[in-house]
Amino acid sequence: MSSVLDGVRVIDFGQSIAGPLTGMLLADQGADVMRVESPGGPMWGTPANATLNRGKRSILLDLKSEAGRDASPILKN
Repeated sequence: MSSVLDGVRVIDFGQSIAGPLTGMLLADQGADVMRVESPGGPMWGTPANATLNRGKRSILLDLKSEAGRDASPILKN
């Protein structure tokens, strides 16, 4: 059975509550959500992070470095 958002791809750069929560809700509806984590870890180190990041794929990317910016196709375009 297909979901409402099958085929939709989302990149989650969010650090507070609204961004990760929105990504979680989109993933719950079938979107393919990629979470971009910073090397220092989440801004808010709470147990809620496990819930807010459920259903997402994750990548560690340092967007402050040249290599990290080069690895991101979004920042290239």
